[in-house]
Parts: sequence; structure tokens; C-alpha cells
Amino acid sequence: MTIDPVCKMNVEPEKAAAKAEHAGKEYYFCSDTCHKVFVAEPEKYASGAAPANHSCCGGH
Repeated sequence: MTIDPVCKMNVEPEKAAAKAEHAGKEYYFCSDTCHKVFVAEPEKYASGAAPANHSCCGGH
């Protein structure tokens, strides 16, 4: 289990909607929307400092 860096939802890597690599680390996402948000500003979300954005997935 891993955590979607955008919405902070738990994600099973093998069932993730999308994944991306940033600075040598793989990130997994609950939705394509979270993936797109991350790719637009990876530094913001990779640091873990960004607040959870639940509008991407209906507030899991």
C-alpha cells in the first residue's frame, strides 16, 4: 500500500489508476486527475507538504 501524494488516499500499486516517476521515486495515483495534478507540479506534491486535494476523487 502507498499513499497518493495529491489526495492522500491509500493506493495499491498494482491497482493504481496511474503512476509517475519523479527524482528517482515512483508515485501511484487513485485517479487520472491526481496524476495530472502531480505531473503539473511534482515538487509541490513529492515533498508531502501540499494539503490533500479531495476534489479529484470525490473525497475518498
